[in-house]
Amino acid sequence: MESIGIVEGFFGPQWPERDRRSFAEFLGRFGGGFYIYAPKQDPHLRKAWRDPWSSEYVAKLDELCRHFKSHGVAFGVGFSPFGLGLALSEADEKFLEEKLRILSDLKIDVLGLFFDDMPVTENLARTQVEAGDLIRRFYRGKIVFCPSFYSDDPILEKVFGKKPDRYLEDVARLLPPEVSIAWTGPKVISPEISGEHLREVAELLKRKPFIWENLYANDGPRNCKFLKLKPFTGRTEATFREAEAFAFNMMNQPNLSKIVYLASKYVLEENTESEEALQRSLRELTSEGFRDFFRKNRDSLARSLDDLTPEQRASLRTEATSLVDAAAAEIRDWLDGVYTVGSECLTD
Repeated sequence: MESIGIVEGFFGPQWPERDRRSFAEFLGRFGGGFYIYAPKQDPHLRKAWRDPWSSEYVAKLDELCRHFKSHGVAFGVGFSPFGLGLALSEADEKFLEEKLRILSDLKIDVLGLFFDDMPVTENLARTQVEAGDLIRRFYRGKIVFCPSFYSDDPILEKVFGKKPDRYLEDVARLLPPEVSIAWTGPKVISPEISGEHLREVAELLKRKPFIWENLYANDGPRNCKFLKLKPFTGRTEATFREAEAFAFNMMNQPNLSKIVYLASKYVLEENTESEEALQRSLRELTSEGFRDFFRKNRDSLARSLDDLTPEQRASLRTEATSLVDAAAAEIRDWLDGVYTVGSECLTD
């Protein structure tokens, strides 16, 4: 699996299927080794994971898998068994086996076992690792494990409960070294991730961390009021070198996300200066009219939606309406409050 890709792992409205599919061609053209489908709002993968999957849902996953692979992009599914409990019960084992057999039959390239943003229970590490062991019996491909404490950010304990003693040490000791462990950096959304930080984390996890990159995530009640159209900063060549991979968890706006994803890739792979990389990405992906609009209104687009006056919103919307870019349509929707995310995202 190549080392840079996308994880669709945010709260809030899911990407439209047409836009999700477009990432196959985009990643195949501009570079991206993998795409992991794991939207928090898909109940089949999270809150209602025990319920049977319909033939239509399985067909959707199958079609997505084939579509991404046809463009040379590895396809994965992130499975989040919410409320697994204090122990892996016999009933839950059967529910897991049922889903694992389906995913194995689909021949997905990556399977995510994601325990992020869930309440803390006793025996947390043991139960989660037992689920990982079960997965390895039925699935032979790449596995990415996201622990409940995927950062040292105090917000995780504040929201979900106290981290059990030696939780990460136990996870690292019990998981086989070939299983990747996800990490977001010093914070849930980390302004900076240094190479030194990742070296320390690698000692803790007994492997290089698989970076779940949240820098552009805008899926919380406050964060959804922002567009993260900004340069990729706070990471260096050393950051990239000390990570196993970078999985970008993007904005709720898929086409705007392509702009910052490509800019970030230029920074990580070519050591391009961050502002230059953003401008290069804009030239690659957007019209001249959109670039003029962005230059003129960059300060306004960087502000919270709540900080824009009705007159400013109306003016921006009028200008964006004249543009043909799909990214401009997402800006109009943002101005209209389409991307509102509620309290289901508790780490905002």
